[in-house]
Amino acid sequence: MRVIVVTHPTPKDVRKIFKFEDTDYIIGVDQAILSMYKQRIKIDLAVGDFDSLKNPGILTQLNKVELSPIKDVTDTYQALIEAKKLNADELIMIGGIGGQRIEHYMANLSLFNEFENLVIIDDYSVINRVNVSLNHIPFYDGYVSFFGYPKAIISLKHFKYELDHYHMGQFDPIGISNETLEHAILEVHEGSVLMIKTIKD
Repeated sequence: MRVIVVTHPTPKDVRKIFKFEDTDYIIGVDQAILSMYKQRIKIDLAVGDFDSLKNPGILTQLNKVELSPIKDVTDTYQALIEAKKLNADELIMIGGIGGQRIEHYMANLSLFNEFENLVIIDDYSVINRVNVSLNHIPFYDGYVSFFGYPKAIISLKHFKYELDHYHMGQFDPIGISNETLEHAILEVHEGSVLMIKTIKD
């Protein structure tokens, strides 16, 4: 089973970037619930303190986990905890990138510490964590960036810019905006990296 967590900022047309399946379990997070309602996306569970929800009446018919506004975790983090309880085969988060609250985006990047199989998707990017492994990356007509999480030794073959056993740090700019060629290979020798696929302008 796939568990999909939809959070703010939510893409304006989620179905344009993501294909839902009938068996998906979908969790809406706080402010994203209104956007989901407008886009006619089913909500199996609503999670949040709902302080950002301008029309709380839409919660009436929903299963929900209501949180205190005074808490030590974000609404999105708690939604992923609820998702983890379901033993999902795939854990996908839609939204949560960019927006006015940049601190939430930074917090969302740290979610890979606890949810290693998480994939984050928005209108322009797909982010996932890659641990020690050999990975064949299909040709992608966009940019592919890598950042140590927090550090890694990696090799890139059949990329526009190749690396050989490079020691990559968390904010190392050398990993930004690479491009795949045919039969591109990412090998993580030690540690783990965040891989970000981004649409070209």
